Amino acid sequence: MANTDFNNMTLKDMEEYTPGGKRFVRGRARNISIKYKMASITMLVALIPMVVLTVLMLIFYNRAIMQRADKQIEENIRIMSDRISSVLQNGELCSNNLTIEFGNYYNDKTMKQVTRDNKIISQLSQSLLIYNGISSIVFIDYSGRFYSSDPSFSEDKAHIKFSEYVYDLKYAGGKTVMMDPAQNPFDKKGKEIITLGKHVINIVTGTHLGYLFVNMDKDYLIESSQSEISYYFLYDSWGNILSETNIKDPIYEDHDFIEGLLQSGEKLIKYQNETYLLARDAIEEYDFTVIGITNLNKFNVTGKDLKFILLTTSSFTIVLLLISVWFSANFVTKPLKVLHDGAEQIAEGDMSVRFRFKTKDEIGRLGRIFNYMTQRNMELLKQVDDEAKKKREYELALIQEQVKPHFLYNTLDIIIMLIEMNRSKEAARVTHKLASYYKNSLSGSEEIVTIEREIQIIRDYLDLQTMRYGDKFSYEIDVDAKAFNSQIPKMTLQPLVENAIYHGIKNKSSWGKITVTGRIVDSYVELRVIDDGIGMKVDELRKLNDLLNKEDIFDSDEKKMAKEAEITDHDSTKGGSHFGLYSVAKRIKLYFGREYGARIESTENVGTTVIVKVPYSE
Repeated sequence: MANTDFNNMTLKDMEEYTPGGKRFVRGRARNISIKYKMASITMLVALIPMVVLTVLMLIFYNRAIMQRADKQIEENIRIMSDRISSVLQNGELCSNNLTIEFGNYYNDKTMKQVTRDNKIISQLSQSLLIYNGISSIVFIDYSGRFYSSDPSFSEDKAHIKFSEYVYDLKYAGGKTVMMDPAQNPFDKKGKEIITLGKHVINIVTGTHLGYLFVNMDKDYLIESSQSEISYYFLYDSWGNILSETNIKDPIYEDHDFIEGLLQSGEKLIKYQNETYLLARDAIEEYDFTVIGITNLNKFNVTGKDLKFILLTTSSFTIVLLLISVWFSANFVTKPLKVLHDGAEQIAEGDMSVRFRFKTKDEIGRLGRIFNYMTQRNMELLKQVDDEAKKKREYELALIQEQVKPHFLYNTLDIIIMLIEMNRSKEAARVTHKLASYYKNSLSGSEEIVTIEREIQIIRDYLDLQTMRYGDKFSYEIDVDAKAFNSQIPKMTLQPLVENAIYHGIKNKSSWGKITVTGRIVDSYVELRVIDDGIGMKVDELRKLNDLLNKEDIFDSDEKKMAKEAEITDHDSTKGGSHFGLYSVAKRIKLYFGREYGARIESTENVGTTVIVKVPYSE
C-alpha cells in the first residue's frame, strides 16, 4: 500500500525535535495527568518572555539611536548649509557694494588716478574686515590696472588677466556668478579657493569698468563642522568635491567613496564593515550640495554595554529553558515520541504496530485508541483491497469474455476440415496453437504478466487467425528482447490486435498487414499495434483519444463509459467496439499511474496505430 499523503507532508516533515533523556521518575509519576506535568514545566517556560523583552529592547533601542543620529546629522547639515549660504551671500553683497563704490570713483572725473588707485585698494581692504569669510578680493579695470587685497597675487597678475575667468565674465552681464573651481587661477600653495566673479558695469553710464573677483577659502566654508563620528562634504554644481579638512582620516583619502556619496540614494551605507547614516541638503541658490555621514557604530556608545547585559540575561534564560526541555523530554515528550514513531510506521503501511503504555494518563489512553484505530483501518484496507481485486478480476474477465465463442467454433471447424482432408499434422498444429492460446490467455489467476508472455498470447492468436484468414493479412512481431521482463496487465495487446483485424484489415479489399513493435524509450516501454487497414475519421479519432485521456478515468462508471465507447458486436458491419481499448487504457493507469496508458494515431484509408505505454524494468 502506498504511503499516506496529507497534502504532500509526511509525519517526518512535521516532526519537532525534542531532546531525549532517561526516565528517572517511576511509580506514581506515570499516572499523573499530563496537564499537571505540563503545569510544572510551564514554571520554567515562563522565563521565555525575558527573551522577547530582550529582543524588543534591542529593536526599540536601535530605532531610538537611529532617530537620534538622524536628527543630529540633519540639524548639523542645516547649520552648515546656512553658514555656507551666509558666506556666499556676504561675497555677493561685497561684490555689489564694490560695484557701486567703483562706479562712483570712475564717475568722478576730477579724481586723480593715484587717488582713485588708493581708494580702490583701501576699499578692498575694508571689505575684508566687513564681510566674514572672504579671504581676498581682486579687481581688474577696463584699462588693465590690477588691484588686489593680497599682494602675492601681483606676481601672477598677467596670468590672472588672461585667464578663463576674465573671458567667462565678458558675457556674464552684471550678475555675480560662481566660477568653475577646476580652473581657478587664485589657488596657491595647495590651498583651494572658491571664487565669485562679477562683470563690473557703471550703473550710471552702463559702461564697462572691469572685472571683480571675490575669493573664499573652501576650508572656511566647512571648518569646525567635522567631528570624530561625523564627516561632511561639499559638492558644487559640476559635481566637484569642495570639502577639505586637516583631519587625518582614511575616509578622506578614499576618493571613489566620497564621489559615490553624491549619487547614493541610500539612507544607510556600509564602509569598511561599519554602518553610516547619510543626510544631504541642497543650497539651491548657489547650486551646492552638502552631504554628511555619521558612524552609527561610534555614535551608539552605550549599545555595547546594553548588548552585554542583554546577552548575559539571555544566556541565563537559555540555560533555564534547556533545563525545562530536559524535564519535558522525560515527563512528557518521550511517550509522545513513541506515539510519533508508531504513527509514522502506520503511515508507511505497517499495520502491525501496537502501543503498550503502562500509564493510565491521557497518553496511555491515546495509545489504546491508536491500537483500536489501527486494527479497524487494517480491516477496512483489507476490505478495500478485496474489492479492488474483484473489480480488476471483473475487468479481466470482461476482456476475456470478448473472445467470442464463434472464434472457438470456427477454429474447431478448421480442425475438422483438416482431419477430413487427411491433413492430420496441420490439424494437430492448429489444435496445439488453440490449446496454447487458451492456456496463456485464460488460465492462471495472475493479473500482471511479463511482456514476453503477452507477446506469446498474441502470437498464438495471430497464428490461429492467419489460418482462418490466410488470404487477408500477414503479421510481424518486432519487440526488443530487453523489454521482455517488463510487466503489463494480462490481455492488453490481444484486444488491440483483434480490433486491428476486425475493424481495420477485414473491411479492406486488398491484402493487409499487422505489425507489433516494442521499444524502450527513456524509463518506459512503448508498444505499438500497427495495421494498414481502413483507418478512422478525424472526428472519431479525436473523440476516442479524448475518451482515453479523461481525467476521471479512475472514477468513471463502467456502464456510462461503455455507452460513450459505442459498443457493438465485433462482427457487426455498422461499427466496432472501443470498450476493449478503453478498458486496456484504464487498467494500465490503475496499475502503473496516470502517466501511462494508451493513445491512437490513425489516418483514414491509410491505417491505424495504437500506442501503449508501460513502465520499463530490467
